[in-house]
Amino acid sequence: MRGVFLPGGRQVDIREVADPRAGRGQVVLSMRASTICGSDLRAIYREHLGSGPEAYQGVVGGHEPSGVVETIGPGVNRIRPGDRVLVYHISGCGQCDECRRGYQISCGSPQRAAYGWQRDGGHADKMLVEERDLLVLPDPLEFLDGACVACGFGTAYEALCRTEVSGRDRVLVTGLGPVGVAVGMLAKAMGATSVCGTDPSPERRNLALQMGAVDVALEGGEDELKDTLGDG
Repeated sequence: MRGVFLPGGRQVDIREVADPRAGRGQVVLSMRASTICGSDLRAIYREHLGSGPEAYQGVVGGHEPSGVVETIGPGVNRIRPGDRVLVYHISGCGQCDECRRGYQISCGSPQRAAYGWQRDGGHADKMLVEERDLLVLPDPLEFLDGACVACGFGTAYEALCRTEVSGRDRVLVTGLGPVGVAVGMLAKAMGATSVCGTDPSPERRNLALQMGAVDVALEGGEDELKDTLGDG
C-alpha cells in the first residue's frame, strides 16, 4: 500500500509499505479521510523538531483519520467490520489513571504513542489502530466530519466542557482558524448567548461569519473589543 512520510523541510515522501495486520485488540481500517493539523505543519512538515511528545519517528503521517473497519484481531469486542469510525489521535497505555479517566493524551507511560508521530497514522491506504482508540461515526456524519472531529473539534469540545459553557455565558474566541471556528460552533450549540471572534485575517473573519460560528468578528484591538463587549 502507499504511505505518506514527512521528512521535514516542506517535503512529502510517498512510499510503498506493507499492508498492516491486526493483532490482539487491534483493527485495520480502510482509510477514507485524513486531514492535516496545524501541529503537523509546524513541527513536522516545516521544522521537523523531533523532541518531546512531538518527536516524529519517521512513521506514516496523519493524526486526524477516519475510515471503515476492514478486519479485526482477536479480542476485539466493540468494533465490527464495516463500522464507520474515527481515530482518537493518542494511544496511551490503557492502564494508568489518566488513560482510565479517558485522557490518553496525558498518559505518562513510555507506551504512549501518537498516530502520525510515533506510530503509523492515517495518510495511507490502510491503518492499524487499537480498538480502544476508535469512535463509531453517527450516521449523519461523513468521513471528513469524522477526521475533523478526531483532533480539532475534540480539542475545542474538551475546552468548552472544562469551562462549563452554557446559556449564562458570552464567549470570546481569539483566533478563527479551524479550532477557533470549532469553538464558536460548539459554544453556540451548548447554549452560549453570543460568540465574538477575533482574528487579524479578514478572510478568516468572513468565513467564521458565513459559517455561523460567531455573531461578531473583529480584528482584535483592545479598544475595538471594549466597544463591542464592554468592560465587564
